[in-house]
Amino acid sequence: ACGSPATEDATSTRTPDIVLFLADDHGQWAAGPYGNEEVETPTLDSLAGSGLMMANATSPAPVCSPARISLMTGRMPSQHGYNKYKTKRPDFDHDWLAGEVLLSELLQQAGYRTALIGKWHGSATSFVPARGFDRWLSYDQGPEDWPNQYLHSGTVHFSDQGMAVSVDGFQLEHLGAAAREFIADGDREQAYFLVFAPTDTHEPITGHPEELVERYRSADLDLLPSAEGSPFQAAYDAAVAPDDFGETLAQYYAAVSHQDEELAKILDLIKARGTLDNTLVIYTSDHGMMVGHHGLIGKSNATIPQNLYEESIRVPMILSWPGGFPDTGVVLDLPFDHLDLFQTILDAAGIELGEHMWRRINSPGRSLLPKLRELDAEWRRYRYTEHGNARAISDGRHKLVRRYPPLDPRFGDELYDLEADPRETTNLVD
Repeated sequence: ACGSPATEDATSTRTPDIVLFLADDHGQWAAGPYGNEEVETPTLDSLAGSGLMMANATSPAPVCSPARISLMTGRMPSQHGYNKYKTKRPDFDHDWLAGEVLLSELLQQAGYRTALIGKWHGSATSFVPARGFDRWLSYDQGPEDWPNQYLHSGTVHFSDQGMAVSVDGFQLEHLGAAAREFIADGDREQAYFLVFAPTDTHEPITGHPEELVERYRSADLDLLPSAEGSPFQAAYDAAVAPDDFGETLAQYYAAVSHQDEELAKILDLIKARGTLDNTLVIYTSDHGMMVGHHGLIGKSNATIPQNLYEESIRVPMILSWPGGFPDTGVVLDLPFDHLDLFQTILDAAGIELGEHMWRRINSPGRSLLPKLRELDAEWRRYRYTEHGNARAISDGRHKLVRRYPPLDPRFGDELYDLEADPRETTNLVD
């Protein structure tokens, strides 16, 4: 992609409000609609019942920055150039998004009122608002650097429209209140696009509401496999799961439930405004998370080489639009990722782009809406993900991981039969 930010070819009629709840490190396995009976997610359960659940949803990149920018651009990391997470270092202080067309820009130009509330991680700092957002509440890395945005309770430093502010308490609840304020303060005749992006399910897995943590501490949690190992070396000490990861799991489940409660507050507000039928609500995560799986805590960058385990790749993907979807309670076992979500949001918003803009965006994604109208319509067979120099492709049964120079071939490639070996313990590449 090249040239200036998007300024052309976007048209729209009055279209649905769009709420995109973008969690951080929320693994698909840790959600009630996906079969986990240990974690309490009544809002997600209800959302899936009123809409649809993508059973085979994955992240195009199981690490924060590449995944988030893939969602915002509709492009694979190898297209947009974000191959690993961005951190506040001088060598990362660069306009990595120059020339990219952002989803927020396209919606804003189509008449949407837009907001980013929470994590951005598409640049070396979140202090300066990104293009296409009318409302910006993200993080101020200045006082205590990146770890402060993952402090779930305590004093957290924010960038509020580019102004430094600090808040105390549970940051999720502060962000939730700001998200509800954005919805409530708008003109009902103007559609809005809200990206609500909390960090509660991100490490450190501690500091969550004690009443929720205690609920899980006292429960008999035995869903996750124990005594697992990985052939890959842990990338850092904290990536090694303790022999007893019960407290870690209780804290993680508490984070999931806390986010579920905050989503419920947003939905209650939308219902009270009488606009739920014309609101597309999406719950997903940037990528997955291991909490004891394979003997690890973390995601793709928890190991050397980077892993592309299913727990790192798979994400919850639940969409509800009562007035826009033909059916409710639908479960689709199709390959679906954030690039498809990019296309689906544009389609739902009624945005038509000219041929020049489509060529410039060059997204491999595909809108889900035509498939919902005709379930027998063809869909692709494969899903893809990448991180750094590793690439994976799967048809649901087999998964091939290729590792490319300059770091390899010392780590080699991988092939797994996910049906016979869902824990990915036996490499069949030979």
